[in-house]
Amino acid sequence: MNIIIADDQLIVREGLKMVLSLQADAKVIGEAANGQELLRLLADYSPDVILMDIKMPLMNGIEATKAVKEGYPGVKVIILTTFNDREFILAGLKHGADGYILKDSASEDIMAAIRSACEGNIMLNPQITRELVDALNSAGTIHSLPTESRTPTVSPWLTPRELEVAKGIMEGKSNKTISNELFITEGTVKNYVSRMLNKLELNNRTELTLYLQKLNI
Repeated sequence: MNIIIADDQLIVREGLKMVLSLQADAKVIGEAANGQELLRLLADYSPDVILMDIKMPLMNGIEATKAVKEGYPGVKVIILTTFNDREFILAGLKHGADGYILKDSASEDIMAAIRSACEGNIMLNPQITRELVDALNSAGTIHSLPTESRTPTVSPWLTPRELEVAKGIMEGKSNKTISNELFITEGTVKNYVSRMLNKLELNNRTELTLYLQKLNI
């Protein structure tokens, strides 16, 4: 996996490079101190993943995420965040961010988020997911369950098998891992995810993950 780190703090970039250098399947191919530098790098480099700080000068991480997703839709963007960045995290979600990790996350959590994004999944740090759910609920972004059916296990919205797939998604597992554990094909898992999105009137796996968190599955 080729990775670019975008953060205005040199010490953060150096720390992340050290963590990633210990991984056989990860390679840092570039660094940027702001969004403008990042976009210039993308003209010459083709990363699989960008680790994106939110608060950077000249062009912040939210503006840069939007530009990356518009110009390079195949590149995954993982937001580097803190607890105080909730408003910015929501904006990143709106513009297609593929995951969020706290800046002080353990190395295994950082790599899990990167690998999950590369597999087309999203891994939300459980410490900030509750914050996101509360904010989205306040904004009316996430639909509420029907008042007559608040318990997921008896809800007509999701079947028992869909709930099994949902639990795997909540745990940050890839479609392949879920398929192996449930003894079904990876294509079947994708079909279940699509069906849940349609049933719950959600747009993508990110919204689905947050919705499932709300259900406390």
